[in-house]
Amino acid sequence: MKHGVMPMAEAQAQRLDALRIDRSAHSRRRHGRRWLPWGALAVVLALVVATLVVGGAPSVRVAEVREARPGEQQTELSAAGFVASRRRSVIAPQVAGRLVEVAVDEGDAVKEGQVLARLDDRDARVMAARARAEIQAARQRLLAARATATRARNDLARAERLARAQVITRASLEESQALAQASSAEELAASAQLTAARRAAEAAQLQLSHTVVRAPFPGTVVRKLADEGAVLAPAALEQENIGGIVELVDLGALEVEAEVSEEQLPRIEVGQPALIFLDAYPDQAFAGKVRSVRPAIDRSKATADVNVQFDEIPPGALPDMGSRVAFLKEELPPEALTKKDGALRVPASAVVRSEGQSVVWVVRDGRLKRQPVRVAEKVGDEVALAQGPRPGTQVVVSPDNRLRTGRKVKVLTEGG
Repeated sequence: MKHGVMPMAEAQAQRLDALRIDRSAHSRRRHGRRWLPWGALAVVLALVVATLVVGGAPSVRVAEVREARPGEQQTELSAAGFVASRRRSVIAPQVAGRLVEVAVDEGDAVKEGQVLARLDDRDARVMAARARAEIQAARQRLLAARATATRARNDLARAERLARAQVITRASLEESQALAQASSAEELAASAQLTAARRAAEAAQLQLSHTVVRAPFPGTVVRKLADEGAVLAPAALEQENIGGIVELVDLGALEVEAEVSEEQLPRIEVGQPALIFLDAYPDQAFAGKVRSVRPAIDRSKATADVNVQFDEIPPGALPDMGSRVAFLKEELPPEALTKKDGALRVPASAVVRSEGQSVVWVVRDGRLKRQPVRVAEKVGDEVALAQGPRPGTQVVVSPDNRLRTGRKVKVLTEGG
């Protein structure tokens, strides 16, 4: 009996073990799920750190080291400006009307008195014809009044002879005198009416001539402001360019308007020699002289306009070109205009003091390098370097304390 009972007990125990839940496997799965959120968070943090490391490069503005332009050793001061013309005008009609023809296009050179445009002149022609007819009518009235006055004067002379012969009464004589005076007044009135008619005809003819718009001076059409069909009105003083047809510029009267700070004005005088550098032709220098200093200060900028005329206007110069003017201590010989003195120039804000010496931060391959320089002198908003990076090297303008040697930086382009 004992041997029969034991196999039965073992079978029951095995069945119970099969029904028991394995807690260790469940615990392992639960601990695995618990670590999943922390692992994902670690990955996200790693990505954020990597992004900050990559995008954390500071942005810097740079300027290129350049060679000194001709005459910079003799430069008293320099100023920025732009090319302008002493004769520049928006051409508008003197009378209102509909534009029927524009006879020129942008870029056309025109002579003084050349036709630029025409307005609809039908109304003006009708008024001119009417004025001419009024002249004819006034002339006929004058002829009639003159004939009446002549007859009245003859009648008065006869009446005076008869009165002396006591053939007619005193009353008849006075009547003839009154008629003669009235007819003379009528003649004078008719003559005045003829004069008024002639003046009216002149005015009507002038109005007719204003429908043809002509160039007031020789120049070049730089802008076309209206096309055929536009209804124009004379330009109002408080509304610039209203009713304009074309903009005309005399390219033979070009000069440079430079802005000079008020504290620098005592260093400039009329007739002072200058060099003009156009942004469009940076490697060329053009001789000039100070023509005038405008006697007014721009309160918002604390500057005054100085007009510098070219000795010879360079081919290709156009209004509104950017330029820079170097005001010289003395006039340069012609050969000096093409000669460079070899000195280097950088913006004054690019040179800073670091560890007891003057340095600039050079950008090469997107990374910074500190380079010592030797400053010769300050010229305007630049400094001349006796020793420094070679021309064309990019240096940081107005560097801050974040910059370190070898640090990667992002160079800001123009407008960036």
